[in-house]
Amino acid sequence: MKNSIYLAILIYIFSFASSVANAETIKRDPINYTIILDLSDRVLNPNQLSYDIEQIKVMFSKFKQKAKQNLIITSKDRFIVKIIPQNNSPLNIDYFENALQLRLDQISIKDKNNRLNQLDKQFSEILQKLESEALYGNKSSDYAGVDLWAFMNENKENMTFPNYENTIIILTDGYLDFENNNHVMKIGNQYTSTKFINTLNMKNWKEDVKEKNYGIIPIKINVNANWVISGIKSKYPNDLMQINKLKYFWSKWINESANATPKFINYSTKSQIVSELNSIIN
Repeated sequence: MKNSIYLAILIYIFSFASSVANAETIKRDPINYTIILDLSDRVLNPNQLSYDIEQIKVMFSKFKQKAKQNLIITSKDRFIVKIIPQNNSPLNIDYFENALQLRLDQISIKDKNNRLNQLDKQFSEILQKLESEALYGNKSSDYAGVDLWAFMNENKENMTFPNYENTIIILTDGYLDFENNNHVMKIGNQYTSTKFINTLNMKNWKEDVKEKNYGIIPIKINVNANWVISGIKSKYPNDLMQINKLKYFWSKWINESANATPKFINYSTKSQIVSELNSIIN
């Protein structure tokens, strides 16, 4: 009888040790999801804001799942929403950015789970408020435009973090344009705007681009990340190559800036966009 008890104890000990060893082998780097929301006149697209909001919800849902895969008390995962400021916008950007971020590495062990659950309960309400306040005009002239290049350059150290599995999702139509182009920088045939795309109307535009090195001025981003550009949409339907050009120059820019190849999601139906996002982000 005693031998049976000892044997049972030994089996339990070995099983426990094995489970601990397995837990060690599945340890992962913490994740960082940074979502960048472009609130230029693209928000005038039908249902654009609801599409953006839905994608942010999808990413937060994935963040919760990842954070809880391991013990939440040890999680260092980060979820960050950055809003590209619109000149003269009445939107309280600081409020929304603070309300929509969660950095579990900066929260005490005893508070991690409560903070995650609290944001989970408030998340839809905060996004609903953002959706209602972000649309403050009904024509393009109401929006001064956003300087996406300047934003990326100024925030390049706040989007990705060392020792994290970084994912950057940019919700944008792909244009780096704004109403006032007086401060557009140029180095050779590279710019901080995408206005130059409109001059590339020849059939062999790609050969010309490679020969003359047209593009967007690179930004030095040293930390690795997965990049997703979601919402690509042509402003010029008569140019059948417009979306191809946007993707080409974004790919060139991200590759030269961060040594990465971005994935793209075209502007489409909400269900299609969400489906593609889900397929890209595991």
